[in-house]
Amino acid sequence: MGKNMRVFCLGNGPSRKSIDLESLKSYGTVIGCNAIYRDFTPDILVALDSRIGHEIYRSGYALKNKTYLGYWTPVPKMVAETMLESMGGETNIEWNNAEDVVYHGADGVFTLMVGNNLGMTYITGVVPNDFVENIEPEIGDFAYSTGARAIYLACELGAKEVYIIGYDLFSADGTIDNIYAGTDGYADKLSKVDKGDIYDWIKQHKNTFDSFPNTNFYKVNPNLNEINEWKNCKNLKYISHLDLDTLDKK
Repeated sequence: MGKNMRVFCLGNGPSRKSIDLESLKSYGTVIGCNAIYRDFTPDILVALDSRIGHEIYRSGYALKNKTYLGYWTPVPKMVAETMLESMGGETNIEWNNAEDVVYHGADGVFTLMVGNNLGMTYITGVVPNDFVENIEPEIGDFAYSTGARAIYLACELGAKEVYIIGYDLFSADGTIDNIYAGTDGYADKLSKVDKGDIYDWIKQHKNTFDSFPNTNFYKVNPNLNEINEWKNCKNLKYISHLDLDTLDKK
């Protein structure tokens, strides 16, 4: 890792639009989530959702760039073919003439389009020398979302400073607050955010802050609105976009 083992974790909230993402690489390691790969190449990409994970792999991105994909455990093609015989519902398959494939059955737990992919089976042929690492959402009693899991991953990799950028937990009108809303694999822009999901995200973040007391976390936002549930986290500080300009390069 770079200077002071510093990591920038990028969510896909609109608050990061004004930030020069490429320039962050001069100051530390950059970890991005899900569809950010369509526009930017972070040092590490994380995706737990089956649908976006298979999209990422099929695009060729993971053949050249470090990527952590959810439950990404290849099996022999013949095993997948046997499993398919007992499966119902729709399938989304690209064999790619590969000997091994990644097989994901009924998708719906971590999908970005809640309820729309239930029963969908994804199969993608993989190659031996890709840059994919398997990652799973389970951390203790929690099932982390992609964004929260990316922050936890940064800590697992040894980060001592984690800057949390574009993690917009709330929107003014309660709709999906995501740059990629309305694009393939994402809910419509006008879809309402489940308040239960927001509360889960807040708890996941707090669990990470508490689990890594020697790591300093910086929540970066245009406004400095604080999260009540995090008020006792001594290793968390709220900073503005302008504060990023004061960092020293790695």
